[in-house]
Amino acid sequence: MLKHIVMFKLKENYLGKPKNELAREIKASLEKLPSLIPQIKFYEIGINELSDPRSFDLVLISIFENKDDLELYRNHPEHKKTLEFILERSLDAKVVDYFV
Repeated sequence: MLKHIVMFKLKENYLGKPKNELAREIKASLEKLPSLIPQIKFYEIGINELSDPRSFDLVLISIFENKDDLELYRNHPEHKKTLEFILERSLDAKVVDYFV
């Protein structure tokens, strides 16, 4: 199994919406993907609750059977659309992929 972890640092404000509202919108958009992309074996989205200068604002933890399934997910049109939505609202993103 391949674990895919992505952390996002969000803009303080985007289109008049504060960071906490952006985080909730992004979480809601990500939560739609497991019903649309069968390669997703596990999917968890968390919004940061503690204030620390090192903290990122949102994390996605997902699991795929293998690299091919992760690539199918990455190239799925719904994922690409969701990623574009997220990146417009983000300052930075970090990714880690590893086998479990």
